Amino acid sequence: MNDRIAFFLKDFFPYIIGILIILSLFVFFILLLLKSSLASKAKKILIAVVFFIVSTVLVFSIFEGYFRYIYDESDGLGFLQVNKRWAQRHVVYNNFFKRDRDFKAEKPAGIIRVGMLGDSITFGQGIKNPEDRFSDILQNNFRGSGINAEVYNLGVPGLDSHEEIQLYRELSFFNFDIIVWQYYLNDIQPENKGEPAKIISRDAYTSDLIRVLSKNSTFLDFLYWRFSSKYSTTFDQLDRHYLSMYSDESIFKRHEEELSKFIGELKGQDKKIIVIIFPFIELLGPNYPATEAHNKLQSYFHSQDVETIDLLNDLKNSNWKDLVASKFDTHPNEKVHKLAAEKLYEKIYPYLK
Repeated sequence: MNDRIAFFLKDFFPYIIGILIILSLFVFFILLLLKSSLASKAKKILIAVVFFIVSTVLVFSIFEGYFRYIYDESDGLGFLQVNKRWAQRHVVYNNFFKRDRDFKAEKPAGIIRVGMLGDSITFGQGIKNPEDRFSDILQNNFRGSGINAEVYNLGVPGLDSHEEIQLYRELSFFNFDIIVWQYYLNDIQPENKGEPAKIISRDAYTSDLIRVLSKNSTFLDFLYWRFSSKYSTTFDQLDRHYLSMYSDESIFKRHEEELSKFIGELKGQDKKIIVIIFPFIELLGPNYPATEAHNKLQSYFHSQDVETIDLLNDLKNSNWKDLVASKFDTHPNEKVHKLAAEKLYEKIYPYLK
């Protein structure tokens, strides 16, 4: 408790000093004004103006304190300061720096071990309670069915296919029996993420003044992103960039070769592979622009004899706003995670019973 108080006093110190100075000036000004020879009406007007200024400062400070220390909300792009508070509150890492219970390197006899490979969706970005993620729901479903299986969540935000492949190779000593590979349409990115990084950096702030204000005030930062159109614009630009890569045959061929090599490795190790594809939820609607990308992926994985679940079929007629984690976070919410767990259970259960 003492550490928290000390942190608050240090972090909020400029506001505390500012409030004390303004209150002192307010009292001094009122006393000076009352002793002045100004007309009564003029005094009332000046007092009202000063009172308004002081009240505005106090109200702003209250909102600043609320958004800085109490409010939290996940943010799919990492722009908002309140996203940091969300992560501090709701993300706990294990002994392998994954958002899951502690992992055991040695697999007990008779255990079926399932590895969940993926990015921020598997990680559970936007999901406050990790038990509401599809990996944890699947684990509980196995337990409820009397299946002796353990599910390890290997999700890491920001990873693309080539990085997920590298991560699996580093953690292959866990000796997984089944690999659930969560695929998102931005996983086609090459190792050089230059263009997405440029888009995000370019669209973060409109000016240096906004950048400074947002950096020093959590409340102003929230207001800026709440009313700015740049957030949705950034998503639109990123989505268009990712989808364009599926239309580029050379890029898609390279991606297929990368995936095929890894799939061959897993099959050579006698691993069961299940791919689950998540759509661009924010683009769902009658004219969903990524249908062709989904078709190409399904066709490819089918050619590799890999069982595939495409959630587009179940979500395409839904209102996308009912499926996202928050206004600022288009990651799938608990409803979508539950659906994913159900679909995976239907695929995996026949192999385990």
